[in-house]
Amino acid sequence: MAATPLSSLAGYYTLKEIAETGACETASAMGDRLTDGLREIIARRRLPFVAFNQGSICHLETVGTMHFALDWSKPWEIPDVIKQTSARKAEMEHMGAAYMAEGIVTLAGSRLYTSATYTEELIDEALTRFDRIFEHVVEL
Repeated sequence: MAATPLSSLAGYYTLKEIAETGACETASAMGDRLTDGLREIIARRRLPFVAFNQGSICHLETVGTMHFALDWSKPWEIPDVIKQTSARKAEMEHMGAAYMAEGIVTLAGSRLYTSATYTEELIDEALTRFDRIFEHVVEL
């Protein structure tokens, strides 16, 4: 915000508006609503997925792309772990395509961000779309 007087002024009024409107609190509440809804769908459909959030930053882990264990005392197992990681990455790409087909944009297929402009109705519509996607998930 210190690059020029004009950018400093713009930054100041932006921060002022955020504080006065409770934008962060609203975005966080929408993040909670989205995550709670995702958890309900995951439980109802008995999927091995995990949803959690930190305020307005929501995580939806569907394939555990980077979650694996290496036993360094058995280095011959490492190639198989790398193959599993590649397969998981491919499945994550399929999930991302399914999200896009429903008009849901994620970051890296696993993160969603809510903002102060979101309403309960928008979140509920997104959850309806996630439910349609998850209806077609099969175990590999």
